[in-house]
Amino acid sequence: METYVIGDIHGAARALEQVLARSPFRPGIDRLIQLGDVADGWPETPACVERLLGIPNSIWLMGNHDWWTGRWLAGRRSKRPVNNLEWLKQGGQATCNAYQPLPEAQHRHFTEFFSQQQLYYEDELGNLYVHAGYDPSQPIAGQDASELLWTRSLWRQQQRAAAYHECFIGYTPTWPAHPAPEQRRNVWNVDQGAGWGGRLTMLNVRTKAYVQSDPVPELYPGVTGRG
Repeated sequence: METYVIGDIHGAARALEQVLARSPFRPGIDRLIQLGDVADGWPETPACVERLLGIPNSIWLMGNHDWWTGRWLAGRRSKRPVNNLEWLKQGGQATCNAYQPLPEAQHRHFTEFFSQQQLYYEDELGNLYVHAGYDPSQPIAGQDASELLWTRSLWRQQQRAAAYHECFIGYTPTWPAHPAPEQRRNVWNVDQGAGWGGRLTMLNVRTKAYVQSDPVPELYPGVTGRG
């Protein structure tokens, strides 16, 4: 069994299909870990969720945009809508537009997906998978969710992921300066700007071999995405 990670998708179902087709990933045999931010930006968040739900042995981490989306979906279900202007401006409007025409049963289905996402995952080889980062001076189990969803200090300060063999994150795009997966100490960043003008990345954790989608704006001509 190999383990693969996919970076921030941001509603780009066409990019997701490309990396799955281009990778030697074996559904039902290999493990897939999606590093969060499935939602927001490009217009196909529901299709991304459906595709991930259909992949056996997959683990879905929560990103900050997924947290926003999950709150919005839960608010719709409880008839207490969540109006977050910052979220809408940061790609949430595309998610709202994609979900609005769907029947309520599908809304419940997708709400369950976002409620099942994990804040982090530790594998049997001593690797950590988390959306944004964490405070390496403290045990991760006791850290606030906001740290795991929003912090950039692990990456920007080039800290070592203490107590772990390697750490895999998304959240902070390396694109355009670094269009490929980037390593700093024992931390690997697999967000190459698919939510903006870059590409979606899928990486083999053991070998570090990777595939990428086409630049996402080319897959959605005439759509601005988060830009």
